[in-house]
Amino acid sequence: MARSAGSSIPISVVRDQVLQPRDHVFYRLLTVLGVAAIAVFFVTWFQLPAWGEHAFVMAVCSGLLAVLFLNNLGRWLILPSMQRPRPLLPRPDWKVAVVTTHVPGVEPLALLERTLKALVALDYPHDTWVLDEGDDEEVKQVCAARGVHHFSRKSFPRYQAEVGMFRKATKHGNYNAWLHEIGFDRYEILTAFDPDHVPDPVYLAKVLGYFDDARVGYVQAPQVYGNQEESFIARGAAEETYEFYSLVQMACFGKGFPLIIGCHSTHRLSALRECGGFAAHDADDLLLTLLYQNRGWEGVYVPEVLARGLAPSDWPTYLNQQRRWTRAVLDLKLRVAPVVVQNLSPASAVLNVLHGINYVHRGVVLPIAVLLAALILILGQAPDIATVETIVSAGCMIAVLRIWERYRQRFYLNRTLEQGTHWRARLLQFAKWPYQVAAIADVLANRQVPYITTPKTTASMQVSFALWPHVITLGILSAAWGLGLVLHETLPFGVQLCAMGIAVLTVGLMLTEWRGTVKRRVSR
Repeated sequence: MARSAGSSIPISVVRDQVLQPRDHVFYRLLTVLGVAAIAVFFVTWFQLPAWGEHAFVMAVCSGLLAVLFLNNLGRWLILPSMQRPRPLLPRPDWKVAVVTTHVPGVEPLALLERTLKALVALDYPHDTWVLDEGDDEEVKQVCAARGVHHFSRKSFPRYQAEVGMFRKATKHGNYNAWLHEIGFDRYEILTAFDPDHVPDPVYLAKVLGYFDDARVGYVQAPQVYGNQEESFIARGAAEETYEFYSLVQMACFGKGFPLIIGCHSTHRLSALRECGGFAAHDADDLLLTLLYQNRGWEGVYVPEVLARGLAPSDWPTYLNQQRRWTRAVLDLKLRVAPVVVQNLSPASAVLNVLHGINYVHRGVVLPIAVLLAALILILGQAPDIATVETIVSAGCMIAVLRIWERYRQRFYLNRTLEQGTHWRARLLQFAKWPYQVAAIADVLANRQVPYITTPKTTASMQVSFALWPHVITLGILSAAWGLGLVLHETLPFGVQLCAMGIAVLTVGLMLTEWRGTVKRRVSR
């Protein structure tokens, strides 16, 4: 690790390419094979006789395939952009505040105590703060016992706005109140933690050195879940993050703008003040990333596990979180980003758009696929796509794409534990599509919703019926199947098999919600 202190020479963050020279040879070979396999498949696909009789169905299928392939191709083509920063030791005189928040009734006091113990133990001189929305006496006592500073905006009417940077009952409003009362005047560096994210003692030592580069406005480390074995939902939620917090964030760092993630991040307060504080948006972290870029500040991504938090472990928490995140991301991309990104480079602007598309593409593809299966059942005819040429070309393409996926997994943060088929993540992606569709409708209708903090309390003992929207899926398929049998003597076997698979998967997921509730009751 290089030492940044004590030198009169301006410090710059040194970036190392993740792909080594020997990797580039193999990468180029796999790129050629993959693109060739995709091209051969689509040439075969567009030559099928089915286009003459089933043009609409074939066009819809082509659109769905194109979305999936473009997403896969995009994640492959960013690999050469991946970079890692060389470590820098921090100088000893930064004025650092380490801050977390507390929302009464949502975050248990025991959780806060555990996090504060770790925050106080960080091995760089700092002050620890709790921003307490409730101004709770028990929280004050916990802070006093550990030598932690306590702040609450509850008694400050000017920090309890209905909208804007001091919006009440929001994380960004809570932080901005503290920043304007205390933080901006007293400190140079802020490290913010969600109350469920527990850092390693070396966290500050790993991130502070990069601020000796005067261009660096923020440093981001990966979000990692420490409760992955709590349930298959928690493990699936973690699996959804593996690729993003490894190769995607390293590629974004290679372009100079790793995405800020609100669970924990570190900021130069002069840069944060220049951006107006934490952004007034439900996706405040992503918007703040754009604001930093617009003002010429760079970010650093440290691809090391430096803190661990809690993944949602039950269906209601996970699904409602996903709806909130999807709504926030889409609202940012469609309504806010077009104004903010005017000064970004073309590459930055494109990656910004791709991030939004990647986040919701399965939430669009899956319901269209369900409706397409229902339409074919009603029509009683399916395009004949199972030719020898199509099967062979599709098989070769799937094999190469699977090799692509395994190759990408070489760059995961913890390759041994994180590589695999990630079937749990795929189940979660199917389970959440109704919530993502609802989020898309919220954004298109410009529906205003209250800010909701993801609860960290124990899951309810009552059946939540969070997966009830999938009853609609069963209803659509059942009605289409029944109508098809009434209108036609026979129905295409392949489509019936596909519909049966969707139905079995849907019922299976709904049973996991009931089983999870029973299991929690028994464990009590």
